[in-house]
Amino acid sequence: MKTQIREKKVKKRPVSQKPAHRKMPSMGKHSGPRRLFSLRNKIFVSFLLPILFVVVIGIVSYNAAADGLSEKFKDSSLQVSQMAMDYVDVSLAFIKGEALQYMVDGGLVSYALGSMEEDQIAKTNFLNDTRSGLVAIQHMNNMIHNIHIVTKKGIDMCSTSAAERQDGIYEEYCAEIQARSGDGRTISQWAEGHEALDSALSLNAADTFMVYQIPTNKKAAYIVVDISSSALYDRLKAIDFGEGSICSFVTDNGKELLHESVKEGGSGSLVQGESVFADTDFFADVLAGEEMYVARKVRFRGGSYLYIHAKGGEGAGINFCALVPYGVITGQAQKIKGITVAVVIVACIVAGLVGLGITLGIQKNMKVISLRFNQVADGDLRTEVKAYGNDEFQDLAQVANNMIRNNRNLVMGLYKTIQVLEQSTDQVDNASGDINTCSQDITRAINEINVGMDKQAEHAQECAAKTNTLSERIREVRGRAEHTQELADKTEMMIGQGAKIVGVLGDKAQETWEVTRKVGDSITQLQSESQAINEFVETISSISKQTNLLSLNASIEAARAGSAGLGFAVVASEIRKLAEDSNRAAGEIRNQVQMITQYTEQTVKDADYAQEIVRMQEKAVRQVIDVFGGMSGQITELLSELNQIAAGTEAADRERSDTIDAVENISAIIEETASSALMVHGMAENLLRSAEKLDHISHALSDNMDGLKTEISAFKVEE
Repeated sequence: MKTQIREKKVKKRPVSQKPAHRKMPSMGKHSGPRRLFSLRNKIFVSFLLPILFVVVIGIVSYNAAADGLSEKFKDSSLQVSQMAMDYVDVSLAFIKGEALQYMVDGGLVSYALGSMEEDQIAKTNFLNDTRSGLVAIQHMNNMIHNIHIVTKKGIDMCSTSAAERQDGIYEEYCAEIQARSGDGRTISQWAEGHEALDSALSLNAADTFMVYQIPTNKKAAYIVVDISSSALYDRLKAIDFGEGSICSFVTDNGKELLHESVKEGGSGSLVQGESVFADTDFFADVLAGEEMYVARKVRFRGGSYLYIHAKGGEGAGINFCALVPYGVITGQAQKIKGITVAVVIVACIVAGLVGLGITLGIQKNMKVISLRFNQVADGDLRTEVKAYGNDEFQDLAQVANNMIRNNRNLVMGLYKTIQVLEQSTDQVDNASGDINTCSQDITRAINEINVGMDKQAEHAQECAAKTNTLSERIREVRGRAEHTQELADKTEMMIGQGAKIVGVLGDKAQETWEVTRKVGDSITQLQSESQAINEFVETISSISKQTNLLSLNASIEAARAGSAGLGFAVVASEIRKLAEDSNRAAGEIRNQVQMITQYTEQTVKDADYAQEIVRMQEKAVRQVIDVFGGMSGQITELLSELNQIAAGTEAADRERSDTIDAVENISAIIEETASSALMVHGMAENLLRSAEKLDHISHALSDNMDGLKTEISAFKVEE
């Protein structure tokens, strides 16, 4: 038997074969993703990072410069707009002051009232002197286009626009300015024109941007001062916010005087008669606000503009507005941007050339070193690594040569050690074979004993398990019977309580029926009383009719009596009113009684219906009492059956307990015997596993020795 087992073991042992030579993987070949992180790419990235920082600095500088220029431009433009409006305000204040002097001029008032019409010489001298004074004021302020003194009809007007005398149009002028006012009474001192005066003096309305008008004392005449459009336009031309900017004087009502800054010889984008500011939301927002000077960024015609707004302070309703393209504001920043772009391009070119030279030198040394390392990887330990240049690659080559030399010495020593270890492996293999054979014989015998004990234990455990199952079933049945008995007791109590409640409900239903019947009787009595009220109302109505007829007869008699019957006529009239009021009140009472009668009839029907429902409820309560009585009898029978079931389960439980004790004694004896056999079997199995493990280790060691010899043979260590 031992010989057979030994032969089987020898057959299982694998035949030692020399594995084929395994080629080492090459070190110089990389996959695509690794090429992405090559040294060349990293060097280029290292050179590009400073350039990227320069780009970031350029962008930040451009933004900072643009913001700074924008803020400075805002400040300066607000100052310019303030100066422009200050100039206009000063001129308007001067105009108002001169007009006020003429308003209180007694000579002018006297002339306008017609006191000089009799003396033509004095009249002529006054007109000449007044016109000379007006012309002098006109030349003192270029904002004044013309000054007019509008007189009443029959009195000559005085104006700087014409030397010839013109008849006064005071009434027409007043009618025109009243028509322009919202309520027809409030006259504004500032207007945007005067059609009546333009027609009378043949004036061009385009030459006048605004008009200041004020009446003299006693409203004898109107002093009218025309604000020159050309003077305001010259002021706009003097303001230069850059090419493409638009400046304007705009009234609160939307009249505009525009000027666009264009390149010399170029053409502007404005169209004749076009409205630029008046119809925009940003103009309306600033006009509605309280700020006097505003500068903000807006969108206009698809572009970004700086909107400047300055309000006038003399009540004339003139505003200075300007739109400046943001390209004009950030022009200097654009130059910084161009310089930054040029510097970045030059830096990229220089960095690329320097990085290319460095990477070519590195790649040359890397190729040489990688080639030598590939030879070492293929097993040739006789090679030598060389590098070009006087840099760190020389140190790397020296370290690589030392590593190759140490590996060559290690392989030679390892080969000698393997030869000694191979002899020891054969001896261990023979000893493990003998131990394995003995362990198998012991294990087989113990297995036969364990099989018999296991069968006995299985039968005993099966018997105990079935007995326990039966016991659990009996306990479960007894528990359910007890629980059912408790539920039946509770149900019987609940049925008794339900029967009492239903009895009380029947009594209440009877009382409800009685109350409903009484309510029906009361409603019937109310109906009869309503009929009596109707009869009483008819009586009142009849009396009121008779009283009305009586008052009518009394009135007729009083009329026949003449003045002697006036007092009686008054009494008859009051009686007739009383009769009419009584008749009207009787009609209202009749209507109310009819409504009460209708509601009473409906209530009678509802009371009858309620009595019918109460009768049905009483009948249903009696049926429920009968059902509760039947349920109580069934519950009593159920409790009797449950008591018999509980007695039977207690007897079965006592017999089951005796059976379980006997089976448990048998099972304990079998378990003690089986535990002893298992202990011996475990020791035998441990011995067998140890032997098999030793045998496998010896085989694996032998195979590893063969493989190690094959691997080492791939290295070339001798010249």
